[in-house]
Amino acid sequence: MNKHQLSKVLEELSEYRGRNTELVSLYIPPGYDIRKMIQFLNSEQSEAQNIKSKNTRKNVVSALEKMERRLKEAGEVPENGVALFAGNVSEQEGRPDIQMWEVEPHEPIESRIYKCDKEFQIEPLQDFLIDKEVYGMICLDKSEAAIGYVRGNHLTVEHTLESKVPGKTTKGGQSQQRFERIRENLYDTFLNQIADKAKKSFLEKAREGELLGLIVGGPGFSKEDLTEKDYLPKELLDKLLTTIGTNYSGEEGLKELLNKSEDIIEESEAIREKKKVNEFLVNLKKENGQSVFGLEDVAKALQMGAVETLLISEDFEKKEAKFECPSCGKKDVKHISEFEAEEEKHPCPECESTMDLIEKEDVLEMFQKKAAQMDSSVMWISRQHEEGERMWKMGGVAAILRYRIR
Repeated sequence: MNKHQLSKVLEELSEYRGRNTELVSLYIPPGYDIRKMIQFLNSEQSEAQNIKSKNTRKNVVSALEKMERRLKEAGEVPENGVALFAGNVSEQEGRPDIQMWEVEPHEPIESRIYKCDKEFQIEPLQDFLIDKEVYGMICLDKSEAAIGYVRGNHLTVEHTLESKVPGKTTKGGQSQQRFERIRENLYDTFLNQIADKAKKSFLEKAREGELLGLIVGGPGFSKEDLTEKDYLPKELLDKLLTTIGTNYSGEEGLKELLNKSEDIIEESEAIREKKKVNEFLVNLKKENGQSVFGLEDVAKALQMGAVETLLISEDFEKKEAKFECPSCGKKDVKHISEFEAEEEKHPCPECESTMDLIEKEDVLEMFQKKAAQMDSSVMWISRQHEEGERMWKMGGVAAILRYRIR
């Protein structure tokens, strides 16, 4: 299950609320003995007989039975593990509707979780929706520094440092000149320490394309000293978005820096999207054969391994539906919306009889799976800017190619 599908499932699960603790969540990590899990569910059904409320007891047991049956059918835990959610989602009291969802995430589940509550436990899967890409942050002054990164809306502090730079007042009768030299040497050492920690935190991410930008802040001029002198490597300086003045340094300053850079981060992501869409559009204008759009052409380029970057509008949703005519046996494939797929009506191009829908598959899942196989990157494009809206009007799916294919 890709991120787009996972997001839709979690959005649906988050809307359900049980009248009592009758919504069951079960996470099974990869490699777990499925027989032990079946035994566990069986024992939980016995435990559920102690629930006082008759309706709640019945609903919980029914949910657990659904899970147990599914695990027996599966026979083994999938490669990345599996999460099962089951419970009564009926809006009418006394008329239960026991539904179950099965989620095989695109990343491995870390640990076994079992919970029976008034809502489904979806937080562990929500973490999988957070991109690997991060914004690096450094907040410093002459006395302290903190280094961290922002992924999604979450700030992680990786390093905190304290300097040994003394105040400006001399001690012990030292000459002012000698004292200043000592301060300068200690300050230089401190900035080198910050730079070394920054390299450990961000250099590999920058080389892997996971560092979207670097923001440096703090009171005073230390932020300029760090970024304008030969402390940080060029690979990190190339990612520098801005320097920002803050009231605090260290870990507290890092939080302040995040608050002050929200607009810059949002603008940076929009700029990144715009640049890619513009690159796609420029290729089209030049007619150099290195951009394609539309489902059929993009699918062909993916199959050939020619796609460097797959561009997908955030609102894009299509199914690949396979039809067969019951009268003349004609087969046909169409890319249609979910609503059209549910309608299951399609006139035969040969005899005009209504064709039967025999199979449908999510286009995004197909494309993202193929992109992963061909080492193609995928970028989601917002419609909140002119370039994104223009791409949407061109069909919502496009690709920048590694080489010309026609």
